[in-house]
Amino acid sequence: MEKKTVTFVARMDEFLQSVVSQCHELGISEDIHVEAIRVDQLPFRPISPGALVVISTKTIAPLVEPYLPKGAKLIVAKRMLPYHNLREMLEIPKGVKVLLVSDTKETAQENVDLLRASGMDFELYPYSPGADYPPDIEIAVTPGEAEHVPPHIRKVVDIGFRVIDLSTWLAIYAHFHSDHFQKVTARAMQSLIYITKELNKEIQHARLLRNYLEAIVNRIEDAVIAFDESEIVRFVNQKAVDSLNLHGIRVVGEKSAECLPPDFYESIRLCEENEDVLVDWANKTYFFRKMHIVMEGVFLGSLLLFRKAADIEKLEHDYRMRLYSKGLVAKYQFDDIYGESASFRQVIQIARKIARSNSTVLLLGETGTGKELLAQAIHNASPRRREPFVGVNFAAISESLLESELFGYEEGAFTGARKGGHIGWFELAHKGTIFLDEIGDASGAIQNRLLRVLQERQIMRVGGNKVIPTDIRVIAATNQDLQQMVQEGTFRADLYYRLNILPIHLPPLRNRREDIPWLADYFVKKYANDLRRPPFTLSGEAMKALLDYDWPGNIRELENVVEYLAHIVDDEAYAFHLPFLRQPAFEPVSLDGMDGACEAVLIEYRKRGFLEEMTAILLELSQGGQGRYNLADQLRKRGLDVSSQQLRYRLKLLAQDELIHVGKGRQGSRISSKGEAFLAFLQQSKP
Repeated sequence: MEKKTVTFVARMDEFLQSVVSQCHELGISEDIHVEAIRVDQLPFRPISPGALVVISTKTIAPLVEPYLPKGAKLIVAKRMLPYHNLREMLEIPKGVKVLLVSDTKETAQENVDLLRASGMDFELYPYSPGADYPPDIEIAVTPGEAEHVPPHIRKVVDIGFRVIDLSTWLAIYAHFHSDHFQKVTARAMQSLIYITKELNKEIQHARLLRNYLEAIVNRIEDAVIAFDESEIVRFVNQKAVDSLNLHGIRVVGEKSAECLPPDFYESIRLCEENEDVLVDWANKTYFFRKMHIVMEGVFLGSLLLFRKAADIEKLEHDYRMRLYSKGLVAKYQFDDIYGESASFRQVIQIARKIARSNSTVLLLGETGTGKELLAQAIHNASPRRREPFVGVNFAAISESLLESELFGYEEGAFTGARKGGHIGWFELAHKGTIFLDEIGDASGAIQNRLLRVLQERQIMRVGGNKVIPTDIRVIAATNQDLQQMVQEGTFRADLYYRLNILPIHLPPLRNRREDIPWLADYFVKKYANDLRRPPFTLSGEAMKALLDYDWPGNIRELENVVEYLAHIVDDEAYAFHLPFLRQPAFEPVSLDGMDGACEAVLIEYRKRGFLEEMTAILLELSQGGQGRYNLADQLRKRGLDVSSQQLRYRLKLLAQDELIHVGKGRQGSRISSKGEAFLAFLQQSKP
């Protein structure tokens, strides 16, 4: 029996290939012989006699008819979209403008009609090459003809070539009087069932994703409410339910004006888009932010996020604490502190015991005896060792800045205050240790505030109106005689007794001379390594000189001497290399009518690199007596950046050389007649 034949004719190979593929998928090729011929091939490939001719569109009928065998029947194929490829198109939001691109105006319109009939919920505009279309369209859909899409289109959804509609297959089977069409419909149903399963998977996945997102949004710190374009609430998280007391009230799916508190809804309505707004509601202050939800150029609704201002302030405080506390660590342990002398071993033994408590410690000792190292070691041996260690030097900061640095300040507290305010050292030290170095230099006003902190363990920022509790351990240190200062009235007695709970007296280096050789060797290795040079040795005479020297600057001065030697000696340091033996550092020099003595002092100061600073100090004091803080400010105006410790050392040299008089307490320093004579000598010596 001769097999039934159907011949498909079209302009494009792509259409013919899709038809052949569809025949195999539906099992049609098992019943009917299928031929595929392009229109331009008809003169060379005759249509089989008795074949049913199916053309892709009626516009090519005049081109096909001359080649039809006698008695052959011709029908126009009805075509449908390949629905198994429509998944990406289903993701396009409703109401969005979409360009439907095809090769001809006729097919473009046909495809638009098919999609509209399929229930696609967006605005479709047919387009073929050369046609006009709205300029704001960003999405295009095309049935396998992406080459015709305009170049500026941002997103292209290619659904593949249209396929033969089932009604056409039914007509083909009816033409051949075949009863096998049920098999074709069954296979087509299988394809639809497959699509349905895939869609069901998508629905399940979407539901799972929605639940997942809801779980995430319910765990964020902000309260969240989502509205659609009609102001119907589509989502509300648990934080919003708790904040607005919406328990047991139906909210989702309801008009926001009807289900939310009226004054709250009014606040939302007045909010501008994408702006942080402070809103007072229910006796609390909230931060509001409202954002529009726009997809593919279409407004879909609004998203509201709000949170209590107090929660944000706490978060900011915690963040600043973490930010500032980086580097606020104590570097030294008890193992880093060396001492063989009996007096120093006793100090370390006491300090180790004291470290375990939370009581205030007062470290007493001359400059350079290692008070800060011992403070860090105490902190690192205490239960607070994992918390911040904050060091404050009262002699290094001007009195005008000290209060705001110690206690912090609120925004706008004074001219020049940072936006957002500033966290103080006491807050930074929360849970840890604060080291108050040079506590004897604290002004009366600062002493008053320190006393309150030590009594109440609470602070108040400058310009603030709320009390901030602090959990800190205080370690204070000074090289001054606080008891004498209390008697003189320059240091508060009640503050002294608050500080002097666990006193530790650090011995000067002259009282622990047996430690000098080890310390000197340690510093030699340290500076040799820093300068990338071989270590040097100390001659017997040099070591004897170190042991005989009184060390007014203590360990710090010893370190400075070794650093000096590391720069100037080669293999061995001798006594004549030692800077304190070249010119008696504190030997008074009389200047009465002695130009030679003036010149000797000038040479000594110039050799030490102090001449410019010494001259500037004398010039300032020649204008009248001044305190150390004011003097430091005046030197900075002259372009001389002298630290508090350096200034103290230089004043001591000038006093020993009888060039200035140092007053007691806050009387300040003033120039002596010998100092004026020295300035006159300097003036005469200028070229």
